[in-house]
Amino acid sequence: MSINDSKSIRVLLIDDSAIVRLGLRSALEDYSDISIVGEAGNSADGLAAAARHKPDVVLLDLHLPDKSGFQTCRDLIKARPETRVLILTSSNFGKNVQEAMAAGAQGYLLKDNDGAALAAGLRNVAAGQAVLDPAMAGQVLNLVKRNQGQSASEKISQLSFQERRVVALLSDGKTNKQIGDALNLTEKTVKNYLATIFTKLNIERRSQAAALFVESGQAIE
Repeated sequence: MSINDSKSIRVLLIDDSAIVRLGLRSALEDYSDISIVGEAGNSADGLAAAARHKPDVVLLDLHLPDKSGFQTCRDLIKARPETRVLILTSSNFGKNVQEAMAAGAQGYLLKDNDGAALAAGLRNVAAGQAVLDPAMAGQVLNLVKRNQGQSASEKISQLSFQERRVVALLSDGKTNKQIGDALNLTEKTVKNYLATIFTKLNIERRSQAAALFVESGQAIE
């Protein structure tokens, strides 16, 4: 399947190791629904490549020579809100998962996964679903339990500025289309934002997000 086939998932690789990037290409080359459209070894080149290739998903390492993966994730999503970010790292530190999600990443996988697991993760993230490496589940569950005592304001503060804007409009009773019109986003992008918001807040319904925002007392300029 060619990289121009609209049915394929367009993937950009950002990792400082050329050997890792080569390994990822090799691991994914047998999956006809996944196309590697570009690669970069640092944040600056990655952002330029994302603007050029318009990927559906960026496969992003946390450790880059010029900027952290967390900040790179924020920059990518700010520049292209419709692009999803899947963190692929060797770091199994639970708090990194939290920080990655707060930066707007849709998924977090460890580099010891095989091609099948990686392909499945890319498909799920491209579909707007959150992905978490099974090896990280225990740590993340413990963090969630510790955070259950957070106030509504603390929970809403975990969201990015754009995510708070989405929740603010949602709390005003706006539909996805109305939110998209107000923020110059497609309905699909709004749905993707909501999926990430629900994951970060550990909720399942729009009404829960709206209630938390109202309870937080925050205002968006």
